[in-house]
Amino acid sequence: MHVELTQDEWFMKVALREAYKAKGKTLPNPAVGAVVVKNGKVISTGYHERAGLPHAERIALERAGKEAEGSTLYITLEPCNHYGKTPPCTEKIIESKVKRVVIGVKDPNPVASGGVDRLKEAGIEVEVGVLERDCLELIDDFILNLKEDRPFISLKLALSLDGSIADKRGTSKWITGKEARTFVHKLRSYHSAVMVGIETVLKDDPLLNVREWEVKSQPKVVVVDGKLRIPLHSKLITERAKDLILITAQPSLLGYKAKILEDLGVSLVPVFGINGNLDLKSAFKTLKKEYSIYSLFCEGGGKLASSLLKGELIDKLYLFYAPKILGSASVPSFPLDIPSIDKAFSFDLWNSLTFGQDVLLVYYSKLFPFSSENSKESLP
Repeated sequence: MHVELTQDEWFMKVALREAYKAKGKTLPNPAVGAVVVKNGKVISTGYHERAGLPHAERIALERAGKEAEGSTLYITLEPCNHYGKTPPCTEKIIESKVKRVVIGVKDPNPVASGGVDRLKEAGIEVEVGVLERDCLELIDDFILNLKEDRPFISLKLALSLDGSIADKRGTSKWITGKEARTFVHKLRSYHSAVMVGIETVLKDDPLLNVREWEVKSQPKVVVVDGKLRIPLHSKLITERAKDLILITAQPSLLGYKAKILEDLGVSLVPVFGINGNLDLKSAFKTLKKEYSIYSLFCEGGGKLASSLLKGELIDKLYLFYAPKILGSASVPSFPLDIPSIDKAFSFDLWNSLTFGQDVLLVYYSKLFPFSSENSKESLP
């Protein structure tokens, strides 16, 4: 079904594309995009590149120069109205003599809000809520970081139609097609770090970097490895040691291997564990506080996915379904014993996309701040 966009929606789409150029790189600030439009034509664009640098609307307005007078400014997030690391963007908008401002979503941060009222007081026409749902998804990681002392966590799984992540031999290359796998690299680029369990490292020896999407810097890698079983000859050690963070059990620090890993540049995050189950929530708090990891993109495997699920630590779920059936002897996505349907874990469907023959279903946790209120299936 094709839906015609209004002019405001079309230009907001342009602002969203700008913002996504730095998605995940601006945290703890939100990703924001802006577009200056005059007489139906784009005069300039801008996006917030990272915390401490100028905001999107300020960049776009400075690029527009005198052409900003009498223009319409499209911005994905309400302009800030306070002094932080940069001056209030509302004052720049007023100084530029912008006629109209179209905003995707109000700022959920009470410290930075109030921009709409300030612009209206200055006599500027303001409209809020254009493509609000898309603009909310853009800042989902920022919203979570405002409310929690841990990173935003996405879980991605590539599945057969009957819910398996590998065949009975443990082989998972390749369940999905190339288009879906390319999109996964894009998703990796939106996060501070990519995370897997040690079994994935032992089985696949992955690099977990972004290879099919242009990035200025690679996301870090987090591996949950309670007994420090990671091989010293693995690619993550030989090629990405300084980007690697291992979540491990506290007693593992007493072994000789811990010192070797640290000498190679690997960071170790020791946490308490019982019966092989590590306190992941505590580890994630450390990742945010000490390593500035504000968002995690988890790519499994099943044991780690189940731990995140049981701990209510999944904020966003990306399920890629391939048109294949692997049968009952294959590896399940969540190897859990759930006693009844009323004990099932539930999520809210947010979006659906297709990549060749594969289908991606995107969900948010029902606990997520905006999930239930805005969740609905939308066609690509």
